[in-house]
This record gives sequence, C-alpha cells and structure tokens, in this order.
Amino acid sequence: MAPSIAQSVPAEAVELDGHNSQKRNAPVETTPPIETKANILIVDDREDKRMAMEAIIEDLGQNIVHAKSGREALRCLLKQEFAIILLDVNMPGMDGFETAHLIRERKSLENIPIIFVSAISDAETHVSRGYSLGAVDYILAPIVPEILRTKIAVFVELYKITEQVKRQAEDLRLAHSELEIRVKQRTEELAVVNESLQMEIKERQRAEQSLRELNVELERRVSDRTSELLNANQEMEAFTYSIAHDLRAPFRQIYGYTEILSEDFAAALPEQVQGYVKRIGAKANNMGQMMDDLLKLFGIAKQTFDYQEVDLGKVVQEVIVSIKSGLEDREIEWHLGNFPTLRCNYGLMKQVFDNLISNAVKYTRPRRPARIEIGYDRINDEDVFYVSDNGVGFSMEYVHRLFGVFQRFHRAEDFEGTGVGLALVSRIIRKHGGRIWAESKVDQGATFYFTLGKV
Repeated sequence: MAPSIAQSVPAEAVELDGHNSQKRNAPVETTPPIETKANILIVDDREDKRMAMEAIIEDLGQNIVHAKSGREALRCLLKQEFAIILLDVNMPGMDGFETAHLIRERKSLENIPIIFVSAISDAETHVSRGYSLGAVDYILAPIVPEILRTKIAVFVELYKITEQVKRQAEDLRLAHSELEIRVKQRTEELAVVNESLQMEIKERQRAEQSLRELNVELERRVSDRTSELLNANQEMEAFTYSIAHDLRAPFRQIYGYTEILSEDFAAALPEQVQGYVKRIGAKANNMGQMMDDLLKLFGIAKQTFDYQEVDLGKVVQEVIVSIKSGLEDREIEWHLGNFPTLRCNYGLMKQVFDNLISNAVKYTRPRRPARIEIGYDRINDEDVFYVSDNGVGFSMEYVHRLFGVFQRFHRAEDFEGTGVGLALVSRIIRKHGGRIWAESKVDQGATFYFTLGKV
C-alpha cells in the first residue's frame, strides 16, 4: 500500500475539505516561458476546490481546463489531449474511480497520468483502489501546494518531452517517407538511364563489330592493294633495270663513234659539224652515266650486304683524298670533325660520303674560297652525320623532291649531274635503318644530315 502523504503535511497547508478554503501565503515559483502549453484537466464537482487547485498550479503557465463531473471530463478528453488529470474521488453520480475506469478503457487515453485528490477518511482503501486503476499518484487533503505544483510540473515536462519525441518521430517518419519517395524516383530514373545505357552499349557493340568487320575488310583490301603495288613496283623496277641495262651499250657505242669521228675525221669535217659531234658525244656519255647510276640504284634495292665495324673517319679521309686529286686550282677550306666506328657496309658508306662531298664541291664552285665541313654529333641517342657547305644552296619549297630520281634544282649548263646521286644516298641510308634530310637557303649554302640505325 502506498504511504500516506497526509502524515507529513505542515501546519500552513490549505484545507480543501469544506467551504472554508484558504490559500497559503507562499513565494510564487516561476518557470521560464514555454512556447507550447500543455493542457491540465481539473475534475471536481465543487468549484471552490477547482479554483483552489488552479490557483496552486497557475504559475506553471499551462492551459487549465475545468470539468464538474466525470461525464464532462470524458467529453473534454475526447476533444483534446491533456498532459495530466487531477481527479476528485468523491463526486455525485459518477465518482472518480468510475471515471478513471472509463478513461482507461479507451486505448487512446490509457497512458494519461491521473492523480487522485481526496479527503475521504478511509485512505488506505481508496489509495489502493486508485493505484489499481492506473493512477500515478494519490493526494490526500490537506494538499501541500509546493508538492502538488512540483508533481504537476514533472508530468507537464514529461508530456512536453513525449510530444517532442512524437513530433521528432513524425518528422523522422515523414523524412523517411520522403526519402523513400526520392529513392524510388531516383531508382526509376536510374532504371531509365540504365536501360538507355544498355541500349547505347548494345549500339556501341554493334558499331564496334561493324568497325572490326570494316577494318578486316580494309586490311584485306590494303593487303591486296599492297601486293598489287609491290608486284607492279617490282615489274617496273625490272623493266627499268632491263631498259637501263640494254641502253647502256648503245649509248657507249654512240659515244665511241663520236670519239672516232672527232679523232680520225676531224680534218674532213667542217668546224660546225665537229661541234655537233662533240655535243652528241657529251650527251651520249651523260646518258650512259645515268644508266650506270640507275643500275647502281636498283642493285642496292635488290642486293644484301655484309656489315662490319667501320672507322668512318678513315672513310671520309679516303673520299677527300680521291676528290682532291681532280680539283686542280680550286680553293677549298676543309673542316673535319671526329667520327666514330660503327657497324655498317664499308662500300655503301663510302658511296654516301663520296656523293655528298662531291655535291658540296660541285655547288661551291662559284665561291672563293669554298668552305666544306664534315662532322658528327650524338643527339637524342642517335648518331647524326652532316656535310655542310657555303655554296649556291636551294629553295626549301622543293625539298620534298630532293631525294627523288632525276630531280635537279639547277640547270645542267651550270652544274653537271644525272639527278640520281641523292636518290642513291637516300636508299643506302634507309638500307642502314637511318634517315636523311637537308636544310638550305638560296645562295647561302646547304647542309645534309643523316643518321644510321642498328644493323
């Protein structure tokens, strides 16, 4: 059985049992303003007792609702929510216990705190019955205002906390529902995107398959065309080689006959005829030399060569000595660098230097003095050789034709040649896995560069 609160009531307590009610003169307890007010239901058939309890708890700043009977209290409970009910036990008609019993039968009202207020003498029996009906407390008269106010304040604060938790739970539920809606929408969007992506992937796969088939067809066509071009090129080279080989003898014969006419029948020929014979001989000799150069060019393309360690410095010296023997009164300044020993074909490299240096000598003929530089450098892990001169040079506008067969940038009357020499040099360099290029300006000399790959 719950202990009796009345046993510790002080002398200044307010007596609520009867018509003479008196409010104790005590300090007013204040609470900070609360934005949301809780509802407190006071149920008592006597107005003076309701007003007395309201006076005790009005400082809490909450909404206080009065009910004069149990039925009126039930009607109030159906209209709004309450943080706590102060319920008088002894009321005519429906007493407090019956009212509490009806309140607890409703599921929505089963958790509202009920504090019974009574002055009935049979305290223990009534207190026991009150707790059995789910009351949170049972207050016997006379009431101590501070105790009642404190208990009410606790249940009000608990109600507000509960309501706040409910609101937060509702907010969380709404947020969760909103999140579920967004997730659903996003899932649907992703499904659409995924479907579109799958279609795009399939389309891309079809395009890639078509591209692969096209590449296979293209490679087949390129292979067929390459084979056709290779066969045509081989036939052309064979045809050109045959012509060059077959024409070489007739041109030599023509040159021989012109030599006989010039030497044996010069006295019988008019001076003008002798000039024609010399010009015919010169042209025949030039054509014969051209046929020889062509045969050399075709021979390099077809033949395989042995490679060995060659001192390129000695090769350059040998070429210069050979060229100097036919220079007569030419004034030439020679500048030679240091050269490495590399793996290459001795005869072919001698041909390269002979052609390039001979060209430098030829195209510096108008210079007094002529300046020719032959050198070597190591650039970006490549062996780079160069032959530079201060000769007549040429326009870089036509450099793409420089290494073609029969390509000449100067008149034959000014500088002799067959137009095959640089093509021969280019083919030899490619045979060694290297590359060749040139830089020049008109009347400012020219420089030929070439590299050698590993063979």
